[in-house]
Amino acid sequence: LSALFHFIFMHLFSVTFTVSCPDQTIGAHFGKDMILQCKLEPSVDAINMEVRWFRTDFDDPLHLYRNQKDDASTQNIAYRARTELLKDDLTRGIISLNLKNIQVTDEGSYTCFVDAKTWYEEAKLEVKVTGFNEPELELHGYELSGFYYGIRLLCRSEGWYPKPEIHWTNENGEKLMWSESKIEENPEGVFTVESYINVIKGSGNIASCVLQNSFPTTAKTSINISAKWGHNWHPY
Repeated sequence: LSALFHFIFMHLFSVTFTVSCPDQTIGAHFGKDMILQCKLEPSVDAINMEVRWFRTDFDDPLHLYRNQKDDASTQNIAYRARTELLKDDLTRGIISLNLKNIQVTDEGSYTCFVDAKTWYEEAKLEVKVTGFNEPELELHGYELSGFYYGIRLLCRSEGWYPKPEIHWTNENGEKLMWSESKIEENPEGVFTVESYINVIKGSGNIASCVLQNSFPTTAKTSINISAKWGHNWHPY
């Protein structure tokens, strides 16, 4: 009888809710911070609940909050000192986790798990990481390109993810030829790009270095080469 009474009591008076993520796919910038967020419906106070953010392994969380405090005893070592649960949001049923210094390895799926002891729910979201910097252009000399006198330009950019493609264009959007490019990946998984091109007279007045990746991100820097034949040049 007591067991039945306990079941009825828990059924009638337990807190029930659903968990959802406002944004199921989030873009994150390499080296920056981001907020992972889920929310409870209805917006019940979660300050006394267990909150767990994890990737693929429930028992290997990137952040665990229980007994009204953060618990780092089982935290994944890759996330030590990189996570902060925003406690003020908990009272409004919002689970906000600040993830610091985004890395390429942070890309992928995350689960927000909330447990009120008598009821639990979870929701998932996906993080897409990107990184880029505007390319820098410089005059790298003058030389012969076959039988033609050309200007040699260097385009360089670092901190790219995913891996970018690079091409050169003139002011009409036409691709310029005779370029050689090198793309290298560093230990953090981001890419540095260097590209040289020999621009011959008559190719156009503006040369542009264009980088783009699958995120999609596009970055473009242009210079005015019309005056360079007199050995004077300036950024466009």
